[in-house]
Amino acid sequence: MDLKYENTPAFQIEFFKITCNNFKDKREHIEEVLKQYPEMPIGNFHSNRNKADFTWQLQEIFKDEFSLIKARYGKKIEVTKAWSVSYNKGDYHIPHNHSSQGYSGIIYLRMKKDSPRTSYIQPWNSERDMTRSCCPIVKEGDIMIVPQFLIHYTEPNKLKFKKRIISFDFV
Repeated sequence: MDLKYENTPAFQIEFFKITCNNFKDKREHIEEVLKQYPEMPIGNFHSNRNKADFTWQLQEIFKDEFSLIKARYGKKIEVTKAWSVSYNKGDYHIPHNHSSQGYSGIIYLRMKKDSPRTSYIQPWNSERDMTRSCCPIVKEGDIMIVPQFLIHYTEPNKLKFKKRIISFDFV
């Protein structure tokens, strides 16, 4: 007797990852821009979230990548906010999301192989009533795009090396 079956997930959440072209040049350029927006301690990390306004510079410097984002998510996207975050040794970010609509991006500016990566929490329990998380492999120069509603966090940085990212939200 031959039994046939299907095993297909009912729901999926897409992670859209881009590897930047000419990343070192772009990083140098955006870090010059970021000097105008110094980071301050906010909880368990450093950020310029409430004082930054460099969305147009970000889109200009990373224009190839934003062209790809626009092609993937629609011709007109609006970057509503961009900010940088740094994690010194011991710094971390508690579970949070950015909104219920739109998308969030992370550009990994400075990171080592053993730097803590962003972990994402599945927004529903597994079939065994357990919470699941996913920690995609990323490196310097990668951009990760996810829906804004997705809860995410960063574990404490165990390295003396300061990890730095740029976050941005768009609709």
